[in-house]
Amino acid sequence: MDMDKEFVVISPDSLRYLISEAVASTVRDELNLHFRKKTDKQIYTRKEVAQELGISLVTLGEWTKRGIIKAFRIGNSVRYKAEDVDKALKEVHSLKYMRSRTINNVQL
Repeated sequence: MDMDKEFVVISPDSLRYLISEAVASTVRDELNLHFRKKTDKQIYTRKEVAQELGISLVTLGEWTKRGIIKAFRIGNSVRYKAEDVDKALKEVHSLKYMRSRTINNVQL
C-alpha cells in the first residue's frame, strides 16, 4: 500500500453539489457559446430564444413575466436582446446556487 496518497472525505450531498455545479457550468458555457455563434444578430424573437435555451414558449413567457429575462416590444412583437438573455442565464444560475446552498446546507 502506498502511504504517499491522501484521501479526502466528502459527504454525498457535497459530492452531488460539486458534480451538479460542474455540469451546470459546462452546459451554461456551451449554451452561451452556441447562442453567440448562431448569428451576429443582437435582437432575437421569442421562438429563437426558446429554441436556443431548450425551453417552451410558455416557459419563456413565464420567465419574462417574472422578470427573469427582460423583453421589449416592437409593435406587437416581443423581442429579446442577446445581452439580456446572457444576463438571465447568469442570474438563474446564481439563484439556483443560493437555493441549493440553503436547502442542502452544504459547507465548502
